[in-house]
Amino acid sequence: MEWYRRKSWKKKDKEEFFNHLNRARKYNRAQYLKVQAIELIDTNDPKLLEIAKSLLVQILEEYSEENNEISSVLNSLGDIYRKQTNYEKALNYYKKSIDFEEMFPNVRTDSYLKYSELIIKSKQTDKYMFVKELILKHFDSLIFPVEKYKTASILSIINKEEGNIESAAIYKNFAEENANKENSGFRYHKYLGVVNKRDKWLDKLVKSKKNQ
Repeated sequence: MEWYRRKSWKKKDKEEFFNHLNRARKYNRAQYLKVQAIELIDTNDPKLLEIAKSLLVQILEEYSEENNEISSVLNSLGDIYRKQTNYEKALNYYKKSIDFEEMFPNVRTDSYLKYSELIIKSKQTDKYMFVKELILKHFDSLIFPVEKYKTASILSIINKEEGNIESAAIYKNFAEENANKENSGFRYHKYLGVVNKRDKWLDKLVKSKKNQ
C-alpha cells in the first residue's frame, strides 16, 4: 500500500505520512494530501472524516497556488459535509468548486451534479433556474450513462415544476433509457459509468404525480 493511501489514522500512520510528505517535492504535496483525504473519506468513519477535512484545509491554507487541485479539494470538502448531513455547508463547498472551475476550467469535477442533486432533494425551488442552466452547460458533453441518467432526471423535475410538460417527458424518457444501459459503449471499459444503483429519491420525484 502506498504511504498516501492509508485507511486508518493511528499515531504511526500520521507520523509516517507526514515524514513522507515532508520529503516529497513541494509541487506534489497538495496531491498527496488530497489523495490521502479521499481514502479516509471513503471509509465513512466519522473520526476519519474529520481527519480528511483537516488535510484538505491544509491544502487550502498552504498550497492555495496549486490551481489544479483546488476545485477537487472543495468538492471533497462538500462530500464530507454531505456525509455529515450538513447540507448547507456541502452546498457551499460544491458552489465554491463550481465557481473556481469558471475561473480555471482546465480541471473539472462533478460538483455541478452533486450541487444540483442537493438543491433538488432539498426542494430549493428558488435555485432551480440556476441548476437548469448549470446542467445544460454540461449536458451535451456528458459521456457516461450514470451522468446522463441523473442530469436528465433533474431536468425532468425542473421542467415539470416550470410547467413544461413535453420537455419533462422527454428528459424522463432519456433518463430511463440511460438508467437501463448495460454498458458504457466503450470498447475497453464496457461497464465504466453505468448505473449500478438507481437513485430512489430522484426516481420518486421524476415519477411522482406532478411529473407524469
